[in-house]
Amino acid sequence: MYNLRQRDGILAPFIWGFLNMRRNLGFKSISTEYSLFAFDDFSNRKGLTRITVTKELADEWCQRRHDEATDTWSHRNCFLRQFSIYLFNLGYETYIPLKLPSKPDTFIPYIYSEQELQAIYQACDSLVLYDKHARSMLMILPALIRMLAGTGIRVGEAIKLQNNDVNLEENYLILKGCKNGKDRIVPISESLANVCAQYRKYRELLPCHSNYFFVKLNGCSCLGKSLSYWWKIILKKAEIKNRGNIVGPRIQDIRHSFCVKSMTRLSKEGQDLYYVLPILSTYVGHQSLAATDRYVRMTSEMYPDLLSQTDSICTYIYPELKYRNL
Repeated sequence: MYNLRQRDGILAPFIWGFLNMRRNLGFKSISTEYSLFAFDDFSNRKGLTRITVTKELADEWCQRRHDEATDTWSHRNCFLRQFSIYLFNLGYETYIPLKLPSKPDTFIPYIYSEQELQAIYQACDSLVLYDKHARSMLMILPALIRMLAGTGIRVGEAIKLQNNDVNLEENYLILKGCKNGKDRIVPISESLANVCAQYRKYRELLPCHSNYFFVKLNGCSCLGKSLSYWWKIILKKAEIKNRGNIVGPRIQDIRHSFCVKSMTRLSKEGQDLYYVLPILSTYVGHQSLAATDRYVRMTSEMYPDLLSQTDSICTYIYPELKYRNL
């Protein structure tokens, strides 16, 4: 068992420096901190006396443990590899563990149709609370689900919105402390602003126990994990069936649906999807274009005719070249 309270091993000052560098770059480092200080304790017990990561220590640390999940094992390896590269860049002689082969991403998100989204809205509007339960979050669901569908923001980002973060005069949201450690401003439509205004009217009648925009009936903040209970009820009311052995439909799939539908609309307008890709990537808060690029591929698979039309519009940009043998 690792002693994570005593963070005084020989590598500890450098681990703090590495973590501070990550935080300054906007990364959240809770898991990284836990893992690296566990390695520091492990190295200390193994008798490490100099600033380095030896091959012997790295190989033993990076071995997969009994019943260890693949992601946990991969993250431990990745954290130590990043820290070793950090030490190497500081000028210390150190062993850099090999990067584990990445597993292919085979997950296919569920894309809601427009008819299904309308059924979900109607299901949210028809929810009834049969007993007086002050901790219920039923009241937020019509506005919350419409916000997710209309902006593509993450559930956690919506739940963390403060009252002052929702500007219904100029129609935008301010998202703080997002997944990638960056704040961003998200414009919203007039119709969504009207929905939020209706919700806020009733929210102001509740006890003021929290500055969050979405609150329970007792005025306290909501927990994102509590949405899973209501989401099952909403899907049942909307008559959207589970996919069996395939995960979903999930509430997170509303975000995927937003991205694909945005790509589809832009394609119908004749836009080059790779031209607008950086804009959509910034809007939905992706750290890299690769994360958003998957939606281009999903759109091309679901709507091949649309992309062929876009290709025909853009073909004039590159002239045909005539080759000759030299």
